[in-house]
Amino acid sequence: MLEDPLLNRTEETARLTAAWSAGSTGRPQLAVLWGRRRVGKTFLLSHFVESKRSVFFAATRQAEGVELRRFADAIRRDLGDRAGDLAAGGFPNWEVALRFVATLAEEAPLAIVLDEVPYLARSSPGFASIVQSVWDHLRQGTKLLLILTGSAVGIIEEMLGSGGALRGRPALQMRLDPLDPKQARLFLPKLTSATFCEAYAACGGYPLHLKSWDQNLSTLRNLRRLAFTAGGLLLEDAAGILSEELPDKGGYLRILGALGRGRTRHSEISGEAEQRVDHPLDVLIRSGFLRKNLPLGAPKGARPTYALNDPYLAFWFGVLYAERTLIEGGQGRAVEKRTAPLWQSHLGRTFEELVRGHAQRLVGSGAWPQDLIVGRWWSQRGVDCEVDVLGLQGKRTALVGEARWQKAPLGSRDLANLRVKLSHVPHPIAEPILTLWGRSGGSDAIKRAGATVFDVTDVVDGV
Repeated sequence: MLEDPLLNRTEETARLTAAWSAGSTGRPQLAVLWGRRRVGKTFLLSHFVESKRSVFFAATRQAEGVELRRFADAIRRDLGDRAGDLAAGGFPNWEVALRFVATLAEEAPLAIVLDEVPYLARSSPGFASIVQSVWDHLRQGTKLLLILTGSAVGIIEEMLGSGGALRGRPALQMRLDPLDPKQARLFLPKLTSATFCEAYAACGGYPLHLKSWDQNLSTLRNLRRLAFTAGGLLLEDAAGILSEELPDKGGYLRILGALGRGRTRHSEISGEAEQRVDHPLDVLIRSGFLRKNLPLGAPKGARPTYALNDPYLAFWFGVLYAERTLIEGGQGRAVEKRTAPLWQSHLGRTFEELVRGHAQRLVGSGAWPQDLIVGRWWSQRGVDCEVDVLGLQGKRTALVGEARWQKAPLGSRDLANLRVKLSHVPHPIAEPILTLWGRSGGSDAIKRAGATVFDVTDVVDGV
């Protein structure tokens, strides 16, 4: 019995359950589940198969013969001595092993989980083709659910893509990404809304990080324990997440480091990293580490900016990356103080992202017009102007909003600054929605002046 409950992943569990039900009726199901390390793939699947006739096999980086013997041991462990005796001595290759478990699934429904399939693909060349061959020749009525998982996103997507051996075979394909803020909130229910923002800014949507955050300690003490101490989870984990997906060559860490230092435009990133960046940027975007931003409603040819697409990695590259040697050498407290402004800047950017999500939920709930498209906007020429939250109805601006991560309530000066931006945004309507988001909300004066105001509790725990 697993001790920790499964939080969230309701939709993923429902889709897996549907595949299990179909497989149990004699329609074999191949499922592929992938996503970077720490997103909870193994935890989800361990819970899913716990009460089912199943074998859970976690591949390692060992030779093919070792893995095949380990697989035979897993069969004995999970299915008992009768099945284990039939598999005694291991298997000569993966084709024989997979045909064996398919035979076991002829008598009763069976789920097989092969966790970290990319390891098997490295030790057994052609592994995906072997799965394809076995799958294409399964006997009618086989009650099998075969689940393949992997953290090396590129390898899994290559198996499934055009020309990939598994293209068109899986009945179920799911990519697991880090949890969104609403899902992450369930891991830290005791925290205030503001403190949760700080925890999320450091941990991102990774379940293990969130579970490691002590709700009885302050943000500072958690950061000291997890980030500013040698061996701390948040200090160490990014390297493992990145190594699964990114090759050593290509300058990917230099590019991500440049973004962490605030370089967001193509030319800035290229200059900081001292290399050509077109191909690496494309790889980083496809893998989900970066996103390419354009101002909402941007004309053709608008210049993009780039941003880290993950709060935890943005924290790591923006605050910790350049200081790892000092932290590992025992100078974490000094680094903590020196990087305090960087941490506050990161908190501000994280709050802005949460605010845009809140604005989109307001549209979805019907509180704001249903045809409102929400995003970020900045001017492409002329006066330098940025708007944290812009809403377009067609080509006209119907919402202008700003987010501020500051202790004091927002006031009349903040509203006045927002009104100035109305002269620069695209085609504002006569009475656009003027909105301010602040950690502590806003003053009564700006509410009386007609502005809509939200605080951090609205953002985190509201609609």
